[in-house]
Parts: sequence; C-alpha cells; structure tokens
Amino acid sequence: MSINKAVMIAALLAVVCICAQAAEFYTPPVISIPLLDQAPEVDGIVGRQEWGQAAVLSEFVALGGESRVQLPTTVYLGYTEQALYVGARLFDPNPQQLRREVTQRDGEVWRDDCLELFVDTAGQRQDYAHMAVNALGTKYDSYDRVVTEDFQWAAAATIHDDGWSVEIQLPFANQVAPQPGDEWIMEVGRNAARADVLSSWGYHNKSFHEPQNFGTLIFGGRPCRVTIDDLGAMWLGQNNAFISVRPLYELATAEESELPQTIKLNVRVMGRDKRGHSFDSVKQTLAAGTQQASVPYSIRQDGFSTVTFSLTDHEGIVRWRSGPYPVEVPPVSAALAETEQKLGDALVKWAKMAEGSKKQHAQAMLEEMLMAWRSLNDRYQKREQMNRAELEDLLLKVQLITRQTEVLTTEISNPGAT
Repeated sequence: MSINKAVMIAALLAVVCICAQAAEFYTPPVISIPLLDQAPEVDGIVGRQEWGQAAVLSEFVALGGESRVQLPTTVYLGYTEQALYVGARLFDPNPQQLRREVTQRDGEVWRDDCLELFVDTAGQRQDYAHMAVNALGTKYDSYDRVVTEDFQWAAAATIHDDGWSVEIQLPFANQVAPQPGDEWIMEVGRNAARADVLSSWGYHNKSFHEPQNFGTLIFGGRPCRVTIDDLGAMWLGQNNAFISVRPLYELATAEESELPQTIKLNVRVMGRDKRGHSFDSVKQTLAAGTQQASVPYSIRQDGFSTVTFSLTDHEGIVRWRSGPYPVEVPPVSAALAETEQKLGDALVKWAKMAEGSKKQHAQAMLEEMLMAWRSLNDRYQKREQMNRAELEDLLLKVQLITRQTEVLTTEISNPGAT
C-alpha cells in the first residue's frame, strides 16, 4: 500500500470517529412532601404504617456520579404542623461491621456510618445547617460548617439484620409549618464508612458541601408518592423504566379533587455530547390507587451518560425529579478515536523515514494495524446488539492496537535503535 493510500484511509477513519466529551449538564432533584395525618414516633424504627403516607426520595447516586450505589438507601419525608420528619433505611449486609465510634454530641460523626442532612430554609444556596446521625444515634450539627450552639432536634437509630435505620424530627421555628407550595433547599447524604462509599440524593462532584447541587423540598400542595420500580436495562438502544405513582387523595381538599389529574412522567438522557442527548415523556391520568407507567428512553452513545426522571403536574410544575443515574457502557468509541489519532501520527512519522527495509517493515505493520482497526470499527457499528462482555472484549482489542501503535511509533521515531 502506498503512503498516499495509507493517509487517505486514516483521513477516512477520522470522519467516522467521534471524540468523547463529558456530560456536564445537571439539574438538582425535586421532591414534594405531604402533610402527615400523624407524626411518626422517633424511635429509630421505620415502620411501614407510620411512614406509609410519606414521600420517598429517589435512589441515591455515588459521589462523583460515575457509578451506581451498591448499598441502597431509602429515605422518607413528611411533615406536621410542628415539624419536618425524616426516616431512612440504610441497607448493609454486614451491619456488625458498621463504624460507630463517636458517642459525644458534635464529635466527628460524619466519619462514622451516618446519615447527613443539609438544610437551607432561605433558598439562597449559600448558608445551610448540617446535621448528621450515626448508627448509635449520636448527633452532630453545625451552621456553615461552624459548630455553634446546638439546634433543637431529635434523632434515634436502630441496627437491624440487614443494615440500620434512623428517624429524625426537625421542629419548625415557633412550631409554624411552611405554607403549601413553600420550598426549602435540602440534601440528604450517606457515609457508608465501613465500605468507604459516599452517596446522596443529588449529584455531588467532590463533597456533599456543594449547595448549588442541593435538591428542592416542596411542602404540601397535592403531592404524589413517586417511586422508581425499575430503571430498565440502562444499555445502548431502547430502554424502559417503570415508575409507580400514588396520588395522596386523602390529603387533598374537596376543591383540589376537582382539578385535572393528568401528569407527565419525563425522562432526560444526557450523553457525552448533543448527539447523545434525548428527552421523552409519557402522559398519565391519575385515578385512585397506585399506578405504574412504562417510561421509554434511548441510550445513543457508549461511555458515560446519565438518565434523569421527573414528574410534571397539570399546571406544568415539576413536583418530583430524581438524581442523575449513571449509565456505564464501555467507552469503545473514545478508544477507537484515540487509536485512530495515534495511527495518523505514526503515518506522518513513517512518511519522513528514509527508504529502506525498516520503512518497508513499518509500512507492513501499519497496514496490519489499520486493517485491524477498521475491522473493530465495523464491529462497533453493531454495538446495540452487543452485550457488556462483548463490548468489553472489543474495548480490550482496541486498547491492544493502541499500545502496539505506540511501540511502533517509538521505533519509527528512532530507526537507528536496536
């Protein structure tokens, strides 16, 4: 193959490759919480009956947002006229190994296995209270990361066979509840210290102390209890998530019950660039009882993507939004692009070599690598029919060509070396 033909092939390959870009778009989660008929007893035992009316936070995401959480956390929220209530079940297959060393109020509770709350009642995403409870029920609180006088709040924790649970009561100022529709800025995080895993309701990059990423808490109104039953395959091509919605009619007034009951369940996929973004929605008319909807979405690119779900009411107001769930697909396209670039660099250096046997040998090697690259790229075009193991195998083969190209480039750059 002549040099002109080789360069032409490299140029053609550059057209079909797409460089990987990180998805940077993020909208914090939202939850609408109900006015409870009865306040839960703060004893650390999260009972089904006492928390049956409460709203449920969406599945937590790992710090950094690049992987799914292996130790799930379920958090319930509701309020009375006097206080906000938080209940949580923190699953752990080895509860006997929980780190629970801090026993003194305002000690370094956040280093233990703990649940953490961050509350900004002003809604400015600047000043906020930080509270933490470990598996012993030891409390920590501060304001703007400064430990001042203790807040008035209650908490209790209990260890179970499959993890531990905690209940928290946060009294309202002057025992006056926010009005329906009022909003607080809030985050809930978990430190699974024994497993060295940090996770939270919303996405955080390096630390829970990123108030711009805190979620929004909406009080009262006509909340629905929304739970994600199944996120779907979260794989290349068409997917379907299943989301359950239960309207809390017992909390609605007679006037509210006459309002239209149509809602929209939305899904947004954010890929590494605009070609990987998509948005879809499913309309549903609420009736008495829990209903499940299938919400379709499409993963168009490999590498890193996120999937976010939300519920919009009949007024067009977002009443619930999940955190961004990461989609983990082996980044074959980025590896193909890197290999193509290195092959192009090798071809440029090869063209400057002096004629002779070493140049002929290098040409033969380059032709072999280019053919292998094209074969792998052809396989990649059928990626939606491939499972994870097949894509991972393809990625390894691409990375092998990359290393071989790097070695050959070194030899081309130093033709006199032995």
